[in-house]
Amino acid sequence: MRGARRPHARPGLIAVVIALWVVIAAIALTGTLIAAFSQEHPVHFSTPVKIYPVSQEIPGPQCPAGVQGAIGQSAAGPVCYQLTTGITIKRVNDLHVERATSGGYAVSLSLIPADGKALTRLTRSAVGRPYALTVRDQVVAAPRVDAPITKGRILISGNLTRDAANTIVSRLKGRTAQSA
Repeated sequence: MRGARRPHARPGLIAVVIALWVVIAAIALTGTLIAAFSQEHPVHFSTPVKIYPVSQEIPGPQCPAGVQGAIGQSAAGPVCYQLTTGITIKRVNDLHVERATSGGYAVSLSLIPADGKALTRLTRSAVGRPYALTVRDQVVAAPRVDAPITKGRILISGNLTRDAANTIVSRLKGRTAQSA
């Protein structure tokens, strides 16, 4: 006589297979969601952002005749930033406002790899100087670079308020201060 089959053995196996399938599906869905939310959000600028080393800051609302520069705002008022050769950025992998570790807020730009390499070359040659980020020949920000930027990420900080950081992001995207 052959061994008798247990009538409930197969439904138990089916329940285990279904439970494993549900667990695998949940893990796959979780991984997909994590990947989707951790990806950077590309930003294509309507007007290119140009980054220049600043060779001199000249107080005043306009640049003197013969000076290649762009007008910006410093703590002391309007200033002409005399510029040297820079790079042009047409898109970035990510642009956002974040909390700064030193307090306040900061603006973070993650460059595409080719632009990151160009920025590394540019910042190696002029450490300790300000760099002007311009849109339409207007200086949006002119942070000082203390060390070469080698990871393709620019962090504009300086104890900014959230509103000031959001204004910088809007201006980098090509919006004027009034339409921000």
